[in-house]
Amino acid sequence: MSGNRKNRVCPAEHAGALDLNIRRLFHDPEKLLRPYIREGMTVLDLGCGPGFFTMAMARLAGGSGKV
Repeated sequence: MSGNRKNRVCPAEHAGALDLNIRRLFHDPEKLLRPYIREGMTVLDLGCGPGFFTMAMARLAGGSGKV
């Protein structure tokens, strides 16, 4: 294994580990995004991976918004 860890990428088969419920205790998506997303906005979840922030974005954008 290489000693240079900064250039490592998480393999796709491990992406599910990024969407664990315990992560929400430390990174609450709605709390983090609330200052930036308003009802009716169109927002892009660029590089969404397993979609950890996607559903929170949809709730904040509301029925008239788009993700």
